[in-house]
Amino acid sequence: MTAPVRALLRGLLLLLAVLLPAVWPSGAPRPDLVVLVVAAAALGRGPLTGLLTGLAGGWLIDLVPPGAEPLGAGALAYAAVGAVLGSARRYAALSPLVPWVAAVVGSGLVLGVRWVSAAAGAGRAEPAELLRTWGVTAVVAVVLVPVLRSLERRVRPRAERDAPC
Repeated sequence: MTAPVRALLRGLLLLLAVLLPAVWPSGAPRPDLVVLVVAAAALGRGPLTGLLTGLAGGWLIDLVPPGAEPLGAGALAYAAVGAVLGSARRYAALSPLVPWVAAVVGSGLVLGVRWVSAAAGAGRAEPAELLRTWGVTAVVAVVLVPVLRSLERRVRPRAERDAPC
Protein backbone atom coordinates (compact mmCIF):
# COMPACT_ATOMS: atom_id res chain seq x y z
CA MET A 1 0.00 0.00 0.00
CA THR A 2 1.15 3.50 -0.70
CA ALA A 3 1.92 5.98 2.05
CA PRO A 4 -1.16 8.19 1.40
CA VAL A 5 -3.46 5.17 1.62
CA ARG A 6 -1.87 4.11 4.92
CA ALA A 7 -2.21 7.66 6.26
CA LEU A 8 -5.84 7.79 5.15
CA LEU A 9 -6.56 4.47 6.86
CA ARG A 10 -4.97 5.69 10.11
CA GLY A 11 -6.95 8.91 9.83
CA LEU A 12 -10.20 7.00 9.43
CA LEU A 13 -9.34 4.78 12.40
CA LEU A 14 -8.60 7.87 14.51
CA LEU A 15 -11.84 9.55 13.46
CA LEU A 16 -13.76 6.39 14.34
CA ALA A 17 -11.91 6.17 17.68
CA VAL A 18 -12.90 9.76 18.50
CA LEU A 19 -16.54 9.47 17.41
CA LEU A 20 -17.36 5.97 18.70
CA PRO A 21 -17.35 6.93 22.41
CA ALA A 22 -20.07 9.49 21.62
CA VAL A 23 -22.53 6.61 21.17
CA TRP A 24 -21.30 4.85 24.31
CA PRO A 25 -24.02 4.50 26.98
CA SER A 26 -24.14 7.53 29.24
CA GLY A 27 -22.80 6.95 32.72
CA ALA A 28 -20.60 4.04 31.57
CA PRO A 29 -16.84 4.62 31.58
CA ARG A 30 -15.54 5.22 28.07
CA PRO A 31 -12.32 3.64 26.82
CA ASP A 32 -9.63 5.80 25.24
CA LEU A 33 -9.68 4.27 21.77
CA VAL A 34 -7.37 6.90 20.29
CA VAL A 35 -4.44 5.78 22.43
CA LEU A 36 -4.97 2.22 21.17
CA VAL A 37 -4.77 3.34 17.53
CA VAL A 38 -1.68 5.41 18.36
CA ALA A 39 -0.09 2.44 20.16
CA ALA A 40 -0.69 0.10 17.22
CA ALA A 41 0.76 2.58 14.73
CA ALA A 42 3.75 3.36 16.94
CA LEU A 43 4.56 -0.27 17.70
CA GLY A 44 4.14 -1.19 14.04
CA ARG A 45 6.07 1.62 12.38
CA GLY A 46 8.22 3.39 14.97
CA PRO A 47 8.52 6.69 16.84
CA LEU A 48 7.94 9.10 13.96
CA THR A 49 4.72 7.41 12.87
CA GLY A 50 3.65 7.16 16.50
CA LEU A 51 4.32 10.86 17.01
CA LEU A 52 2.42 11.92 13.89
CA THR A 53 -0.50 9.57 14.57
CA GLY A 54 -0.65 10.78 18.17
CA LEU A 55 -0.57 14.40 17.06
CA ALA A 56 -3.44 13.84 14.61
CA GLY A 57 -5.45 11.88 17.19
CA GLY A 58 -4.83 14.50 19.86
CA TRP A 59 -5.96 17.29 17.54
CA LEU A 60 -9.17 15.37 16.84
CA ILE A 61 -9.75 14.91 20.59
CA ASP A 62 -9.10 18.61 21.16
CA LEU A 63 -11.42 19.77 18.37
CA VAL A 64 -14.40 17.40 18.69
CA PRO A 65 -16.87 18.77 21.25
CA PRO A 66 -16.65 19.07 24.17
CA GLY A 67 -12.93 19.29 23.36
CA ALA A 68 -10.01 19.52 25.70
CA GLU A 69 -8.86 22.51 27.65
CA PRO A 70 -6.39 24.03 26.88
CA LEU A 71 -6.46 23.48 23.14
CA GLY A 72 -3.42 21.46 22.08
CA ALA A 73 -2.73 19.73 25.38
CA GLY A 74 -4.26 16.49 24.12
CA ALA A 75 -2.31 16.69 20.87
CA LEU A 76 0.97 17.09 22.73
CA ALA A 77 0.16 14.28 25.16
CA TYR A 78 -0.81 11.80 22.44
CA ALA A 79 2.18 12.80 20.29
CA ALA A 80 4.58 12.23 23.20
CA VAL A 81 2.98 8.87 23.99
CA GLY A 82 3.20 7.86 20.32
CA ALA A 83 6.90 8.72 20.20
CA VAL A 84 7.64 6.86 23.45
CA LEU A 85 5.69 3.78 22.39
CA GLY A 86 7.35 3.87 18.98
CA SER A 87 10.75 3.62 20.62
CA ALA A 88 9.54 0.38 22.26
CA ARG A 89 8.88 -1.13 18.82
CA ARG A 90 11.83 -3.53 18.99
CA TYR A 91 10.44 -5.12 22.15
CA ALA A 92 6.94 -5.69 20.74
CA ALA A 93 7.93 -9.03 19.19
CA LEU A 94 9.24 -10.45 22.47
CA SER A 95 5.85 -11.33 23.89
CA PRO A 96 2.19 -10.85 22.99
CA LEU A 97 1.81 -8.99 26.29
CA VAL A 98 4.29 -6.23 25.38
CA PRO A 99 1.90 -4.37 23.00
CA TRP A 100 -0.91 -4.60 25.55
CA VAL A 101 1.32 -3.33 28.37
CA ALA A 102 2.58 -0.53 26.11
CA ALA A 103 -0.99 0.50 25.26
CA VAL A 104 -2.05 0.46 28.92
CA VAL A 105 1.02 2.48 29.96
CA GLY A 106 0.35 4.93 27.12
CA SER A 107 -3.24 5.30 28.27
CA GLY A 108 -2.05 5.94 31.82
CA LEU A 109 0.33 8.63 30.60
CA VAL A 110 -2.39 10.42 28.61
CA LEU A 111 -4.80 10.25 31.56
CA GLY A 112 -2.01 11.48 33.85
CA VAL A 113 -1.55 14.54 31.64
CA ARG A 114 -5.31 15.11 31.74
CA TRP A 115 -5.27 14.89 35.55
CA VAL A 116 -2.33 17.31 35.87
CA SER A 117 -4.04 19.71 33.47
CA ALA A 118 -7.24 19.56 35.56
CA ALA A 119 -5.26 20.02 38.77
CA ALA A 120 -3.77 23.16 37.26
CA GLY A 121 -7.26 24.52 36.68
CA ALA A 122 -7.67 23.75 32.97
CA GLY A 123 -10.56 21.37 32.47
CA ARG A 124 -12.23 18.84 34.71
CA ALA A 125 -11.06 15.36 35.59
CA GLU A 126 -12.04 13.34 38.63
CA PRO A 127 -9.55 10.68 39.78
CA ALA A 128 -12.22 7.97 40.06
CA GLU A 129 -13.43 8.69 36.52
CA LEU A 130 -9.86 8.60 35.19
CA LEU A 131 -9.20 5.25 36.89
CA ARG A 132 -12.40 3.78 35.44
CA THR A 133 -11.42 5.02 31.99
CA TRP A 134 -7.97 3.49 32.40
CA GLY A 135 -9.43 0.15 33.48
CA VAL A 136 -11.94 0.01 30.63
CA THR A 137 -9.22 0.97 28.17
CA ALA A 138 -7.04 -1.87 29.49
CA VAL A 139 -9.85 -4.38 29.04
CA VAL A 140 -10.71 -3.16 25.53
CA ALA A 141 -6.99 -3.17 24.63
CA VAL A 142 -6.85 -6.94 25.19
CA VAL A 143 -9.03 -7.40 22.10
CA LEU A 144 -8.43 -4.26 20.06
CA VAL A 145 -4.62 -3.91 20.14
CA PRO A 146 -3.96 -7.28 18.43
CA VAL A 147 -6.59 -6.46 15.79
CA LEU A 148 -5.10 -3.02 15.12
CA ARG A 149 -1.55 -4.42 15.05
CA SER A 150 -2.65 -7.06 12.54
CA LEU A 151 -4.20 -4.35 10.39
CA GLU A 152 -1.01 -2.31 10.73
CA ARG A 153 1.05 -5.31 9.51
CA ARG A 154 -1.27 -5.83 6.54
CA VAL A 155 -0.86 -2.26 5.29
CA ARG A 156 2.91 -2.29 5.69
CA PRO A 157 4.83 -2.03 2.39
CA ARG A 158 5.88 -5.40 0.93
CA ALA A 159 9.62 -4.66 1.15
CA GLU A 160 9.26 -3.84 4.84
CA ARG A 161 7.17 -6.97 5.49
CA ASP A 162 9.82 -9.22 3.98
CA ALA A 163 12.71 -7.60 5.86
CA PRO A 164 13.63 -8.95 9.31
CA CYS A 165 12.62 -6.74 12.26
